[in-house]
Amino acid sequence: MPYNLCVFDIDGVLNPAGEPVQPESIAALNILESHGLKISFASGKHPWYITGGLIFSGLLREDTIIVGESGGHVFFPHQKRSLLYTEYLSDIKTLRNLFLKSELIKACWEEPKETLFSLFPRNRSDVKRVAALMNELIADHDLHLYVITHVDAVDALQKGLSKKRGLSILSEVLDMSPHEMIAFGDGMNDVEMLSTVGFPVAVANAEPPIKALVKKRKGYIASKKYGRGVLEAVTYITEHLLD
Repeated sequence: MPYNLCVFDIDGVLNPAGEPVQPESIAALNILESHGLKISFASGKHPWYITGGLIFSGLLREDTIIVGESGGHVFFPHQKRSLLYTEYLSDIKTLRNLFLKSELIKACWEEPKETLFSLFPRNRSDVKRVAALMNELIADHDLHLYVITHVDAVDALQKGLSKKRGLSILSEVLDMSPHEMIAFGDGMNDVEMLSTVGFPVAVANAEPPIKALVKKRKGYIASKKYGRGVLEAVTYITEHLLD
């Protein structure tokens, strides 16, 4: 089956977290576009934040679709249109209110999002403590949520929400099967996405379970990190998977 779309996580893939998209990543995306592939982006960040970064990097296109908030907020920049996942949004609000009453909130910065609860501990050593308290509150109040930890952050997501949901919207809008998609990821919020697409890719800095998943699915694991790994994988893709 031919590949027609490439979906990229951003932080940890196109660039180290908090840094601009690397030149090697931009070069890789341009190569894919020259082969006729569409490009989309799937990140845990809010789509408006992602849109700004794409404009800054020269990567925003007329037909760009952004899968933000780990699948909870699909955004069409040029139409200013959003599709939100709200099945258990009231539980997100409940968890947030409960957590705001804890002493641990003083050690965190909240990243504003519309469909999930996202905290960045000021000290990364507190990530496990924040995740443990979130899980405790979810269990005690029977909330329909689950927790994903990152190197520097903790997210509480609605059950049923993942980047796979965002891909299902892409499939519908673009009239394209997920098997026609290639996806690049590095973290645990990429699991469902990498499990769904036709060809998964992990960069060298990806978490071990992500590399194991990509290996099991016979995808590509780059030997280099971030942008250099993206360019390495794209070179492989153009030489072995594209006509």
